[in-house]
This record gives sequence, structure tokens and C-alpha cells, in this order.
Amino acid sequence: MKTLIAIVALAALPLWAAAQPIGMRESDGVRWVCGGVGEEERESLAAFRPEANLSLLFVAGKRGAYLADVAVSLYAAGSKTPRLEFRADGPMCLLRAAPGRYRIEASLNGVKRAADAEVTRGAKQPARAVFVFPEQE
Repeated sequence: MKTLIAIVALAALPLWAAAQPIGMRESDGVRWVCGGVGEEERESLAAFRPEANLSLLFVAGKRGAYLADVAVSLYAAGSKTPRLEFRADGPMCLLRAAPGRYRIEASLNGVKRAADAEVTRGAKQPARAVFVFPEQE
């Protein structure tokens, strides 16, 4: 009986995951959404691209395998206090921030990466930062 319940629960998991719509979150005037695991989620994420002006991607090593559960901090240029902190629940994040220069710090399993980005008003494409972490064992 326990096996049957486990099988039913596992079979329903994709339906539950697909039913969870992704949406923009907001904090301190910065909006963001993360995702990109699976084709449907990438398509949902693409709907937010027109309003994004900053794009983040988290990958592992030479093969570029997608990573999630990355701690992200967004700092306005020159600030020591993060304007936004969140955990990326997918390998791709789209943000909408006020125009300006930013420092983005990403951390996964004790490994830290950082990048600078400039968000400009009226840009046709979001500024992009790619964070490459070591291959996970």
C-alpha cells in the first residue's frame, strides 16, 4: 500500500509543478522572477523578458549544466548594503531594476561569484550576467 501511495505521489508531482505559475516578486522597487527548469517553465519565463532589464544565468563548469538554489545579492554601485537578496529557484532570473550600475553577488555551496552590470533606460535587451560555478559532484 505504501508503495502504491508513493507511486501515485510521484506521478502527480509533475502535474503539481506544472500547475505552479511563476510570477514576478518585488522588494524595494526591484522586481524579479527565476525559473527555467523544463521547457514549459522556460516558456513561462520568456513572457517576462520584455519587462526585464537585467538577466542572470547560473551554470556549472565547462558543460554549462543549469544550477538552482543560488543565493543572490544585488547591490547598487558603491553600496555595501544589498538592495535585494533572494534565492534563485531556477537557473535563469529576470530582474527589473532602476537604471544604474549594479554589483551582483552569487553564492552556491560556499563558492562566491560576482559580476557588475549596467542597467540603462530604453535598452533593447537586458544587461546579462553569467555565473559559472565548479562542477558539482
